Amino acid sequence: MNAILKERIGERVSALKISWRRASLEAGFEAGFIQDIITGRSQHPGEDALASLASVLECSSAYLAGQSDDLAGVSTARGTMVSASDPVQRADAVMALRIVDELLAAGHVEAARVAVRRALKAIAVE
Repeated sequence: MNAILKERIGERVSALKISWRRASLEAGFEAGFIQDIITGRSQHPGEDALASLASVLECSSAYLAGQSDDLAGVSTARGTMVSASDPVQRADAVMALRIVDELLAAGHVEAARVAVRRALKAIAVE
């Protein structure tokens, strides 16, 4: 498993002062999801899983995966933030909706509510 992913999950959990268990549950996963990543039992969490976890940890999935050093989102080559109307941001919104849909289909209503609130909060900020 990617050492950067482990490090950044730990960093965000500590910064938000939440437990691995709480973060895992709020992301719509089993209580030991993050523990499995940290210990190496989960070798390759999927893109959807990283996006859901990133939402709970208040960062981008690119940041968690080590593809970006920008905590909040994707930066352009010039170092400026991508605008909310940019196709990259639209893709992030579509991904968030897909995650909510999957959470609801799996019966994780409370986790879906949390994901919706976080998405609405992010939209209000931009």
